[in-house]
Amino acid sequence: MSDDLYRRAGIEDLAEFYRTKFVSDEVLDARYFRALDRFDIRFARTMWVYDNVRAGSAVLDLGCGAGMLALLKRKGVTLAGVDLSEECALAARHNGYDAACASRLTRLPFADASFDYVVSLDVLGHVVAEEKDAVLAEIHRVLRPRGVTLHGIECTDRRAQKSYEEMTADELRRFVSVDGHVGLEEEQEHAARFRRFFANVAWEPRYALCLSSEEFVKQRDEYGLPFEPDFVEYLRGLSFSERRAFDMAMGYVFAKISDLHVRLPKSGLYVLLKASDAPLGSFYNEHRDRSALFTARATGGPPAEESRALDGPRAFCLDCAAEFDEGWYEPNVLPPVARWMSGRGRVRFRAPTLRGVRLDLTSHMPDLAARPLGLELRLNGQRLCALSLIRQGWLELRAEVPDGLADAGEYELEIRADRTWQPRPGDIENPDDRELSVAVCNIEVHSQEG
Repeated sequence: MSDDLYRRAGIEDLAEFYRTKFVSDEVLDARYFRALDRFDIRFARTMWVYDNVRAGSAVLDLGCGAGMLALLKRKGVTLAGVDLSEECALAARHNGYDAACASRLTRLPFADASFDYVVSLDVLGHVVAEEKDAVLAEIHRVLRPRGVTLHGIECTDRRAQKSYEEMTADELRRFVSVDGHVGLEEEQEHAARFRRFFANVAWEPRYALCLSSEEFVKQRDEYGLPFEPDFVEYLRGLSFSERRAFDMAMGYVFAKISDLHVRLPKSGLYVLLKASDAPLGSFYNEHRDRSALFTARATGGPPAEESRALDGPRAFCLDCAAEFDEGWYEPNVLPPVARWMSGRGRVRFRAPTLRGVRLDLTSHMPDLAARPLGLELRLNGQRLCALSLIRQGWLELRAEVPDGLADAGEYELEIRADRTWQPRPGDIENPDDRELSVAVCNIEVHSQEG
């Protein structure tokens, strides 16, 4: 797709386009990723990469966005990222990347043979046709001699789609505005292109069966895929919790397809591709080791070195080292990164003698001025403080720990709200049945002096 066709689609600022598409509200920070989430279909491709990357290697993420591959840091890799948007690169650094910068993929700012792996997810379908070979040449240049490149690539079916040149300006604008697909090729075309640069190429079609609830509806509405009408209507009516359960089930099936090496039929939607100049190992699970998903950071409680850090007179943040119960929802970029809470949320942690607790919180609860939101902060069942929120916006809350609780060693911090609300109860397209009260971040405990 040429620059002229970009302009036909009304896309003048590519960096801004990608910023709005790929700065995600959901944070897949290695500090926050729960072991259960590895089955969510949203993260299925991330787990395919995770299971194929060797621990301790050097990895480059092309089109890194907000940093969805930060989970790789669990395997001790050195992780770099590039993206068209400086804002995305900044988000990736905040989410744990060792380095990330804004750059075009046709001129990567790295020396020859810098990486063991170069990976991308949902990127090559956004690269214009006349730049694809230059991008693959750069991937080959920065890979080490036995390096491997891994890609999740959105594909097209020529029988179901007009060419870009055949589309009217309105059709082109609609097509590009959905996902920015400007360089889609068929599955076999992607494999043939990679064979020009790499001696060994393996690929598998995916998503013939496994899509998220949102993606099923989008593929039906935007691309005209012939899903059963009653199935699509069923998906439209799912609540937030039901959609999450559906997506978890799809992710589980996706993982089993990989584990059992099930071959799927051609889908025209998506392909996983692996290439190298060296002989390829297993397409799935070549370096599978998920033990790091079950460390203290994943299941709650600070690691030993962080527990020792509590011994001095200093603050210690619980956001990434405590166990959060099911009263909390996953962190979101508000900013800052915060968890939403339902009517009651508990945080369990271990610490030496405490003198105080502090946290930042906000609420989007409507009508706070007319009906203040009542909150209580409790530690091991004992009330530390109570307050009423009368306005939206961020608030810093501090509470002293009474002497009787200061030496408990193990703690349960609890926040209680006197009511909750649903963000989009009447939204047919995006129903949300979560019960929310406040969003909380920067939860700190302060150890006793001396």
